[in-house]
Amino acid sequence: MAHKYKLETLLKLRERVEEQVKYKLAHEIFVLDNHKLFLGQLREARLDLIKVIEEKKKTTLTATLYNFYSDSLQGQDRQIEFQINAVKAQEGIVEQVRLELEKKSQERRIVERMKEKDFLEYVKETTRKEHNELDELSVLRFGRGQTL
Repeated sequence: MAHKYKLETLLKLRERVEEQVKYKLAHEIFVLDNHKLFLGQLREARLDLIKVIEEKKKTTLTATLYNFYSDSLQGQDRQIEFQINAVKAQEGIVEQVRLELEKKSQERRIVERMKEKDFLEYVKETTRKEHNELDELSVLRFGRGQTL
């Protein structure tokens, strides 16, 4: 008789839930990487704008053009600040999902340990039954005068 674990369905469910959380974590890390990439692009664009302003300063720069560049620089600073906040928020989300994954993994490992204990109990019980059967056969053979 093969061993059948009573909570096999629960174990499969826990494994699937853990797998879903792993996918969720991978997605959130992907989003975080995209936020960081965009932040880097914004910082590069700001540096490029500063270079353009420095080049324009070497020639005559009208007040309206100076205001335009100044406003552009401030706008980029606001975008960078917004993106920094988005990166921080996404890092928080990634950390939450990591904690969730840790919890789900722990729940799955608990059920796996229960399965291992159940199997060891099954092996112990099977061994005990086989030993009892052998003892019974020995008693019957001894009663008939036969030896093993």
